Amino acid sequence: MIVKLAWLRSLRLATLILLAVLTIITSAQAAKNLPAPGSYVLQRILQVPRAVLLDTSGVPILTDEKLRGAITLLAFFYAHCEDAAGCPVAWSVFETVREEARRDPLLSGKLHMVFVSIDPLRDTPVVMRLLEKHERGDKGKVPWLFLTGASEASVSPFLLTMGQDVGPDINARGQPTGAIQHMLKVFLVDKEGWVREIYSSGFLTPEAALNDARTLALANPVRGKSKKLQ
Repeated sequence: MIVKLAWLRSLRLATLILLAVLTIITSAQAAKNLPAPGSYVLQRILQVPRAVLLDTSGVPILTDEKLRGAITLLAFFYAHCEDAAGCPVAWSVFETVREEARRDPLLSGKLHMVFVSIDPLRDTPVVMRLLEKHERGDKGKVPWLFLTGASEASVSPFLLTMGQDVGPDINARGQPTGAIQHMLKVFLVDKEGWVREIYSSGFLTPEAALNDARTLALANPVRGKSKKLQ
């Protein structure tokens, strides 16, 4: 039964990702005239705050320590998201970025990707482990880490400091639908833990994220391979 549910979830997610690709193709038109990597400066926006989250084994980790030593692409999501312009877009962008980055000597072994759940009650470490296992190909080159929280209270301060608003989706009768309202945001974090760019749905493309990641890599080269995410 568990296998069947996992398969159905994967099928639904694949369908949503296909829909998200249409959004990405449209917004990618704006990425054709990007400046050359390293020819511009990305300013420090905010520093990633300290929060205690859980990895897929349920082990507590400190965000301000984990998101250091590598360039990191971070997004907030939840596994039940069905908004074709939301989490599936981030998922599709991350997969494309990962495929390109693993072949790029400037980013391979130096770029990390992180998904943090905004729905810790349903997105338990066990659920996160299934998702992480699905995305574990070529691990070590561009690792993809899935984090959740022990409770909503443990995640909320982190979301607030990062400027990620979330709230329950309410239907016409004033009843919660089970969905979570949140604006898609993806954060590019440097190896010192500073957010250097924030992408919303209208500006999130693999090309833009890769260009900015290469700019950070050229400005602040990471010596050798970065510390492996586990």
